[in-house]
Amino acid sequence: MQLSDDEFVQQFEARSLDPIHFNHVGHLRLCWLYLQQYDLETAVEKICTGIQSYAMSLGANDKFHRTITEFLVRLIHSRVISQNNASFTAFLANNDDLVNHAQDVLRQFYSASLLRSATARLNYRQPDLIKLA
Repeated sequence: MQLSDDEFVQQFEARSLDPIHFNHVGHLRLCWLYLQQYDLETAVEKICTGIQSYAMSLGANDKFHRTITEFLVRLIHSRVISQNNASFTAFLANNDDLVNHAQDVLRQFYSASLLRSATARLNYRQPDLIKLA
């Protein structure tokens, strides 16, 4: 069953979203939807606190990674602005690297040692290889 954007966000925020809807593309969808509704800093905080709470509600306390989550929100924001996609479907079509190769994208900006650090898991760290424009 496909959820409308409103249903998706409401269920996510209520921590009742079936995990089947919150795969990698679900994470991208949430980010895209929040960036349509909020300024960047508000979206970053809502997404990071929301994903962390959602993971905890599923008993996956060790899944959340602040640096990865926040960086991807910031990267998606820069692409939303530069691409002016009219829909989430268009965003996905124009950002295959984020859809299918997000780990490779991260490796362009971050060293493995930084991403593996406990500090990066708990607190946002700027990229150490290439700065996000």
